[in-house]
Amino acid sequence: MTVTDEERREAAMRGVTVAACALAVSVGMPALSDASSTKRDEADARLRANLFAQTGDGGEAHRAVPGSPALIQHPWLVRVEQSFERTGLSELGRYAARDRDRAALASVASFKPAHLARAEEVSAEHVCLAEAVYYEARSERTEGQLAVAEVVANRVRDHRYPNTVCDVVYQGATRTTGCQFTFTCDGSMALGPRGREWEEAKAIAAQVMMGVHETRTGAATHYHATYVDPVWNSGLVRTERIGAHIFYRFPQGREWAVARARQQARLASVRAARIQTVSADAQAPSDGLKVLEPAPATTASAAP
Repeated sequence: MTVTDEERREAAMRGVTVAACALAVSVGMPALSDASSTKRDEADARLRANLFAQTGDGGEAHRAVPGSPALIQHPWLVRVEQSFERTGLSELGRYAARDRDRAALASVASFKPAHLARAEEVSAEHVCLAEAVYYEARSERTEGQLAVAEVVANRVRDHRYPNTVCDVVYQGATRTTGCQFTFTCDGSMALGPRGREWEEAKAIAAQVMMGVHETRTGAATHYHATYVDPVWNSGLVRTERIGAHIFYRFPQGREWAVARARQQARLASVRAARIQTVSADAQAPSDGLKVLEPAPATTASAAP
């Protein structure tokens, strides 16, 4: 059959129409999809902003509680909370982002010599605290290791002790007697820290130095192993027993009188026992040989 010119024109028009529709669909669908996706993202962002604002209210309330962790006082976190609003999407704008970035950068040490020196000091103190945790409590559970590190931190804050972690940990270490932490003068450090226990000790030390741990020793500045009973603990106030250690703090107020009386009684008892021992030795028959009494065993402890 012969196709007329009119039929050819109609067929051509139908083809052009179909092609135009296909092109419109191929171009329009992604645009519609992008618009729908943008609206969903905006709705999700608005929901997150509202939730963050509510969380910020809780953060402000928590910061008002005395003794709250120092981490939530960080200026960057406070600025982030302040930049989020309950309505709109202004928290996603460039100005809010710039404010948050400035707050974050303000907490980063610069390359000034003073800042670099301080960074080296912090790194050294971290190692000293980790060594205390490793040698004094590496066999303890996490709670016991945190408690030992906390005692060091409490001493740094106490005016009766040095002002840095390393000075606190190694106080008296150059003397044969008088070291505050036994591991610094009993030869334990001849075998250097290593392995998983050392990595855990460094993590514990970092947590305590940042102040994000939960306090557990009752402001203790002393401790000793549970299997010993040193004389010096009679002049202190017992706070907690955690793992293999018993913890103590200095007396306060009227507690001093009770503690002094208790310590004097304990010292008097020790002196009387020594006099009795010496007297018994003097009365015993001698065969010309001198018997040496064994030296008292050293323990992992933070002595006064």
